[in-house]
Amino acid sequence: MAKKKTKQPAKLQEALVLFKYILNLFGCKDLAALSGDLKDPALEGVDDEGCSRMFYTLKKYLYTDVGISEQELREYDRHIVKYTKEINERRTEKITWKYYQYLALLFTEIYLDRYFTDKMRLLDDINCFLVDEFNFRPETWHEMPQFTDDDLNKLAFWCATGSGKTLMLHVNIKQYLYYAEKHHAKKLNRILILTPNEGLSNQHIQELKASGFYAELFNKQGQGGLFGGKQTVEVIDINKLADTDGDKTVAIDSFEGNNLVLVDEGHRGSGGEVWKGYRNKLTQEGFSFEYSATFGQAIAALSGKDRLALLEEYGKATLFDYSYRYFYNDGYGKDYRIMNMTSWDDEEKLNMYLTAYLLCLYEQTLSYEGSPLVKNRFLIARPLGIFVGGSVNAVRTVNKRQVSDVVQILLFIQDFVDNPDLYCGYIKRLFNPDDGIKNKNGYSLFANSFVLSKAGMRMGEEDKFARDTYNKVIKTLFHSDLPNAKLHLDKQKGGDEEIGLRIGNAEYFGVINVGDSAKLVALCEANGILCETKEFGQLSLFAEINNESSPINILIGSKKFNEGWSSWRVSVMGLMNVGRSEGSEIIQLFGRGVRLKGFEYSLKRSSKLDSFYNPGPIPKGLRGIETLNIFGVRADYMDAFRKYLEDEGLPANEENYIQIDIPTVNLLGDTKLKVIRLKQGYDFKKSVVVNPLDMMEDTKIKLDWTPRVEAMYSSGTRVRTEVAEYKGTLNEEHLSLLDWNKIFFALQQLKNERGWYNMQLTVEMLHTLMANPSWYELVIQEADMEFQDFGRDVERWENITISLLRAYIDRAYKRSKGKWEAQFMETVYVNDNDPNFFDEYTVEVRQDQEQWIERLKELREQINSGNMKDNFEINSKWIQALRFDRHLYYPLLCLTDRDDRGKRIMVDENTNEPLIKISPVPLNRGEKAFVEHIRNYYNERKDDVFAGKDVYLLRNESRKGIGFFEANNFYPDFILWVNEGKRQRVSFIDPKGLRNIRGFEDPKIQLYNLLKSEIEPKLNDPDIVLDSFIVSNTPYKEISFWNPCEDKSVFKKNHIVFQMENEDYISELFGMIV
Repeated sequence: MAKKKTKQPAKLQEALVLFKYILNLFGCKDLAALSGDLKDPALEGVDDEGCSRMFYTLKKYLYTDVGISEQELREYDRHIVKYTKEINERRTEKITWKYYQYLALLFTEIYLDRYFTDKMRLLDDINCFLVDEFNFRPETWHEMPQFTDDDLNKLAFWCATGSGKTLMLHVNIKQYLYYAEKHHAKKLNRILILTPNEGLSNQHIQELKASGFYAELFNKQGQGGLFGGKQTVEVIDINKLADTDGDKTVAIDSFEGNNLVLVDEGHRGSGGEVWKGYRNKLTQEGFSFEYSATFGQAIAALSGKDRLALLEEYGKATLFDYSYRYFYNDGYGKDYRIMNMTSWDDEEKLNMYLTAYLLCLYEQTLSYEGSPLVKNRFLIARPLGIFVGGSVNAVRTVNKRQVSDVVQILLFIQDFVDNPDLYCGYIKRLFNPDDGIKNKNGYSLFANSFVLSKAGMRMGEEDKFARDTYNKVIKTLFHSDLPNAKLHLDKQKGGDEEIGLRIGNAEYFGVINVGDSAKLVALCEANGILCETKEFGQLSLFAEINNESSPINILIGSKKFNEGWSSWRVSVMGLMNVGRSEGSEIIQLFGRGVRLKGFEYSLKRSSKLDSFYNPGPIPKGLRGIETLNIFGVRADYMDAFRKYLEDEGLPANEENYIQIDIPTVNLLGDTKLKVIRLKQGYDFKKSVVVNPLDMMEDTKIKLDWTPRVEAMYSSGTRVRTEVAEYKGTLNEEHLSLLDWNKIFFALQQLKNERGWYNMQLTVEMLHTLMANPSWYELVIQEADMEFQDFGRDVERWENITISLLRAYIDRAYKRSKGKWEAQFMETVYVNDNDPNFFDEYTVEVRQDQEQWIERLKELREQINSGNMKDNFEINSKWIQALRFDRHLYYPLLCLTDRDDRGKRIMVDENTNEPLIKISPVPLNRGEKAFVEHIRNYYNERKDDVFAGKDVYLLRNESRKGIGFFEANNFYPDFILWVNEGKRQRVSFIDPKGLRNIRGFEDPKIQLYNLLKSEIEPKLNDPDIVLDSFIVSNTPYKEISFWNPCEDKSVFKKNHIVFQMENEDYISELFGMIV
């Protein structure tokens, strides 16, 4: 095989073999392909059944020829829900996973299950994927050595700062312990969390306790082990590990090698062979998880053999990649603006630049104080400015004075306070859109900034306005209103790190947090800054900086507080003299600066909120306070950082998407269209006690317990070798050996997870169910039903029993609820407040797609003028808008983002960044074809087939429109009305593939039966006829996996028509309806 020619060193994202292997199990080549349908916030959280809502969406990625079954996916999801509930138990703010967090946990479930079940098969599978699939992809690095057994006990998570990796770490501990216990792995010696410093260690202790763990800082005299029946989690600063014991260090050889080790901010050690040797010793017989935002940057900072070794290690270990490029493009975190002054030789320019820094902080403070919505609805914290120096005490000569980076900042603040006339002049110039600091093209860098600060400024009064603004800045940021007051530095008495900043006798406005405050104070005194030693009180200024009552507006220091310090307040960042060696640290600090809670804790900036949210009025200046402003001064790394952002497909500075809102026109008018819903006030859980034994006749379960034999990859396809079916039964000889308390508690746990408090469960009920095998079919190897190894055989039969009963209880409960609710459904009329209507689409287009932008603007004009045609092409067949006046609104935006071979085409070729984003979700190719075919058929036959009839169509929004609980929360894509006089024929239609539907008994197919037999007869409305249909976009000839393949007439009998054969399926569909 020809090797890929690499003109430049490979990047980590090109070498992620393990990540791509797991994606391939879902039939996907990249994260975007898997996550596209998962990003809707409506899918977050758990439904009434106790299943993650994302579970239902992920099911469509399961194929019979790929290695994850629906049963396995359901079990993985059950674990995630269970662990989430456990770590939420003590929390006031409950955790709800974002899609990427859920996928990271799901990938961990998949990996650990395979790792503990059959490590050698996992190794073979990964290497087959590497050789036969990964190495043939043009976007990947083709020089990765094959995996060995030693590579499998290390997992890494490349996750952006602020993406919630600490909480995922907690679940990872539970996941590992579950699979280790299930497979009787050797008992762990210790669970250790390694951190880069003591500050982060203490932060971990607090978080672990909030999640219900017993956690403590590592103590040499401690033994680890159990506390109150739980494994103790010990947290240790990585710098305390050494080859030999010392006063503040512990010898690595004093630990045994069978530990679970979790490494936070692993980039700190990823470049050092010493620390990696320690990690390998700790996990020689154990396992490690590693978490960092900067694996890629740590690798990029190296060269030669060192770079290659690290690339191979993390290419093999990285299980999930949600680095900053994904985080930002999904709308999480703040926007950012990066500036850098390459020299501070021009004192006037530097002072004006730093004045702009203060004005940015003041502007954001005005926004914060201007509306209570900023704090209470959008959860913005009070703005904080930080200055970070490359070195606190490294001295250089500036204007014949010995200064350091931090001293330079302090001299600026002192000068700002001492020279109001000078700085009022700078403010005036910065407010002038034609003056101030210019960019490389000669335009004012801050021409469009400081909108709130400049409000009310009148021509001819610029000087007075600048003076007023200066006084407000002094008052707001420095808490001072006394003229001629001086800057004071107060060193904490008895402390060695904290220095308070105040103007005159005003309260502290700033704090300096450095490692050697004595040297800094000496430098400040030598430069004429007033310094004293004082008591601050019991609490430190730095420790209280996140409290609402904290007076601190400016934090100054070295990179010391980079890790182990967490704050939502950072909004302006000054980087002084930061070089390339600090790259990873600056990215960490950048990540902390862009963190955002967001509306309803969405973590998203307001401009990127999904249509699911309805934030109401947007306060003035919110966009500004949701932007991190970075002021670099001789920060050599900033140019490299911009380059890094560009390489990642991110805007290097200004936002690179244009938002265009496309209005919709509601055509409902006075039309009376009926739909069904559950009557208000009826609650199944409060009204019915479910007895599982009552549903035995109607509930049939099939469980396949045969091992899946997966052969080699061939042309990118995984082949499954079928095993001859043997159907087994657990008879009384088997059942008498089982631990029924264990089985009962497993089912009780399922009941609690789902919130099914109205279901009866007893050990006797479960035994009665298993004693009557008529309701289940168990496909299993005959040898697995025979008595051979008592311990393993009984454990297998217990697990089979639990799986059968779980499936039965799940189906029985849904059936019971569906039957009960069918009695209390009613017909109502669609109105303008129906969740399927919305005012406008939000379309974001990358700026370089100028033709698309112009076409979208033209579409908007046509809609507003009422002149839109049936089809409007924005980009050929790939992006279109449809108008069909029998649909209850127009336009219907359509996006075909893959070609006929399945390749994604609406993305940047180099970065996979989407070129266009549309919300609500646009029609896909199959849905678009369905609407066009109905439109064509209606227009051709409205005078004969539809004479005397009215036809209406409405897209049914997933999770918002009409769904059916018994059919696994199925939300058909369309509602179709064919009305004749008073009679309304209402059909629920879903264009979908059949690859994930395992036969005619699937609830989605049998929905028509539920509607006809149980719901329609009980509506007491003779004028409504209910029906449902599946429009299969899987061709009939490709459904041989429905073994045996049925005649096409059987599909029609079960309300399935085939879209891809020809447009006659529409005639066939209407024939069945009418």
